[in-house]
Amino acid sequence: MSNHFNALICGGGLAGLTLAKQLVLEGGELRIGVIEKTGRPLPDGAHKVGESTVELGSQYLESLGLKTYLCEQHLPKFGLRFFPGGGHCSIEKRTEIGPINHPIVPSYQLDRGRFESDLRGQIVDDGVHLLEETRVVDINLESGDNPHQITIETTSRTKALTADWVIDATGRSGLLRGRLRLKRGGQHEANAGWFRVRGRVDINVMASKDDSRWHQVPESQNRWLSTNHLMGRGYWVWIIPLSSQMTSIGVVTHDHIHGFEKVHDLDAVMTFLQEHEPHFARHIVEYEVIDFRCIKKYCHTISRCWHPDRWAIVGEAGAFSDPLYSPGTDYIALANSFTTELIRIDQIDPTQLLNRSRELNAQYRALINGSIGVYRKAAAVYGHAEAMASKVFWDNHVYWSFPCQFYKQKIYQLSGEKLAPFSAMGARFVELSDRMQQALKFWAEQILLSPEVPEKASGQIIVIPAFPSMLVEAHCALTQEMTVDKTFEYMNKQLKLGESLFAELILRISMSIGPILGKRMWNELSIHSWEIQLTSARLSAEILEGRQRWRTLDKVAKDVERSLGRPVVRWHPSNIADWLNISLTEVT
Repeated sequence: MSNHFNALICGGGLAGLTLAKQLVLEGGELRIGVIEKTGRPLPDGAHKVGESTVELGSQYLESLGLKTYLCEQHLPKFGLRFFPGGGHCSIEKRTEIGPINHPIVPSYQLDRGRFESDLRGQIVDDGVHLLEETRVVDINLESGDNPHQITIETTSRTKALTADWVIDATGRSGLLRGRLRLKRGGQHEANAGWFRVRGRVDINVMASKDDSRWHQVPESQNRWLSTNHLMGRGYWVWIIPLSSQMTSIGVVTHDHIHGFEKVHDLDAVMTFLQEHEPHFARHIVEYEVIDFRCIKKYCHTISRCWHPDRWAIVGEAGAFSDPLYSPGTDYIALANSFTTELIRIDQIDPTQLLNRSRELNAQYRALINGSIGVYRKAAAVYGHAEAMASKVFWDNHVYWSFPCQFYKQKIYQLSGEKLAPFSAMGARFVELSDRMQQALKFWAEQILLSPEVPEKASGQIIVIPAFPSMLVEAHCALTQEMTVDKTFEYMNKQLKLGESLFAELILRISMSIGPILGKRMWNELSIHSWEIQLTSARLSAEILEGRQRWRTLDKVAKDVERSLGRPVVRWHPSNIADWLNISLTEVT
């Protein structure tokens, strides 16, 4: 076997294997190698991060020709489902946030052991050179056209390889990230401890058989196929089913509220569940625990992942934000696609590598930092059902409108003046999202500290996405192929909708928390400087009643209210109008 590779991937996990498959499909006639320290067979339910996918990552896996395989060997995912507010009442009495119909754009629950074992076989069949039970001892990065020098070690010998491109896919150990001192903090300190149990954990079994409302919800029998989240202030618990008849269960804690000691071993996790999710803890006591793993302060980012000297970093070796919305495979899709794009450019015009690596590094950092912003201020929101429902509504709109379409329509292949308008649009989405997270955090923190302002009655089901709605339209748009111009037009429309949604949710929060807390929120967060689009016409609608009020509402307001319900008004719109210096004179 020749010792030289066009692309040598260090690490044969989810990121490295999918990159190898993508390079086979898109990279032309390349000699590709994958170095992986473990050997086959991997056990079903192998203990790895990232069993659950969402739309961007799922579409990436399908683009690799894996759709039939995923449908046959893994489980369809019934969306994301949330039960915020703490676990001291039975599950049917908690607020439930999630879908009641299977998504148009599918996603999957991956058994990582099975998936990676099967993918190893597939890439070998594709002609990739897979070196199993092999460890990377050293990488000597060269500059310019000079090939990189890689030293590998098996159980019997040491060998030297060379490669035009070397890609670090070594996971959290981050071979190049550590060596080149590229790691950066994500300003989000959270921890996770998780384990797998044998058998299906079905949350329906936890509900009272006498509660007909719970059991008669459309598709209620499929709740177990969702990634289910049991949530409280500063923590959340995931429940993810695997096709191997096992269930992954994890506890995530925000460090400033529940420190790493709460999840550092299995006993600590079980004690935490008994204290914060006692109904769930009693339910799972009968299941056999197979394994356990924990990670302290899992969030990290990176200064750069691509260099014109032909090296790249993908997957967790580069950056990781948070597992709440299952984005891990999304960022594998983006990093792998950016890497494939640079290798394509190298074959066409290597002089463009410097500029394109700069652009893709900047875009990746912006996407990662935007993602981290969604999670790092959410600790209190997990304990407050109304705030969490608003967060899910908002976060879905942003995710489906920009990151998913940015990947789907391959906007990352643009450069210079053609890319700039999309980058500006993404920055505006992030700006709005950061401000929304601040408002949601204030709302949840103040309400949790103010028992005299209670939440709505528990036990409600909040359908997100509801049909019909702007969210369903944004979700379905992920099935469409668009030109660059059409993509910009669509994203711009979604941004305008997002600005209206932003204003609607700020109004909703303000009306709900009353004048004292409302004025404090506006002052502390400097909301007057946010230039939100609250009009006198919108405020006037809240003085009306019944059909007259409903006819006055615009599409966004109706969408929000269909999903989240009409807020309890504690700060009258006319008072908010005075605070905003908006006139309500057209209302008699």
